Amino acid sequence: MKQSDYSEISPVDLQNPFRNPTEEPDYNPDYREILPTLDMPDCKLPLIPQQNERAALKRCFALTFLMLLFAFVTSSTIYILLQTGVTFALRHVDLQKLGELPENYPMIVKQFLNDSAINSALTLISFTVGNLSAFLIGCRLTHLRRDDLFRLRDLSGVRIMSYVLLGLWLQLISGYAADWISGFLDTAGIPVYSPDISLTGSAAKTAAVVLYTCVLAPITEELLMRGFALKNLSRVSQRFGILMTALLFGLMHENLPQLVFTVPLGIMLAYITIRHNSLTPAIITHIAVNIAAVLLECGRTMLPHSTFRKAHMLYILLVLLLGTVSLFYMLLTERLPDQTPHQSARSKRLVMTAPLFWVLVAVHLGMAFAAAYLM
Repeated sequence: MKQSDYSEISPVDLQNPFRNPTEEPDYNPDYREILPTLDMPDCKLPLIPQQNERAALKRCFALTFLMLLFAFVTSSTIYILLQTGVTFALRHVDLQKLGELPENYPMIVKQFLNDSAINSALTLISFTVGNLSAFLIGCRLTHLRRDDLFRLRDLSGVRIMSYVLLGLWLQLISGYAADWISGFLDTAGIPVYSPDISLTGSAAKTAAVVLYTCVLAPITEELLMRGFALKNLSRVSQRFGILMTALLFGLMHENLPQLVFTVPLGIMLAYITIRHNSLTPAIITHIAVNIAAVLLECGRTMLPHSTFRKAHMLYILLVLLLGTVSLFYMLLTERLPDQTPHQSARSKRLVMTAPLFWVLVAVHLGMAFAAAYLM
């Protein structure tokens, strides 16, 4: 590292304040929102941020983690309230009809909610409202313009197809990796919770699951994670924003199999969001990956076993072949942004001392352990 890399930056380029040639200069919000004096002739950026800059960055990061916590708490609260209301209504109706309820009535109601479309609808409503509310409030609090999240550039049909194929390749490879890790942990006596897409039951339940999994979840998760969170966590360093949002994206799924998949997928989705200055490619890729998972589950449950096995094998071969080509193309033509010493001093070091970051991590890890040991 050159000695000049640790010196003060002056004069400051408003488009690229940290002189990082590997970043996309048009992606980051105006750094004058963090340091209003940035455009003054005598302004300098020292290696270690001064108190006013450090305080502004801490506030921005804290608001980001607070809104991610808000999304979780809001979604969970709405779900619990709606489920409690539905359970109370069912209990009232059954009391009117039967006069006396059996001792195992709570288990009967739970089974009914799972088999019907009600639980799926409650999940759809609660998490959609929670994610959208956090996104909208977070953008307002951190002065992000929603229009800035969709300034699409340089996206061709070939590129979006390569992103989708790479996403499917990651889904396939991570599935095998997760199975191996889960099997290893199982032999060690450590339980692993693995959620499945359930398409059994009524047509209404199937429709609710498909609508949420293939449309609402990808869109709202991208708005929250690659929209609001990525913009704010990339204010200093795009590399840090990519890696941090990928980690949080994995943790918010609260189970090991999806963590193995969503962290590398999150890195790719964050990178292509910055690369194209828009959420559009990430949303398309996320939707395609989820649709593939739903279609595979449909085939598994609806097709004869021999027919599904042949179709699944053909799918695996195509994804391995085309996805590997897409992977090598990405590795040869693209690369994650680097991080300068000035950026490192303003990103990882500040976030690691942010209490809300550790609260967010602890909440999702706690939910993951609860799911593994109680479900």
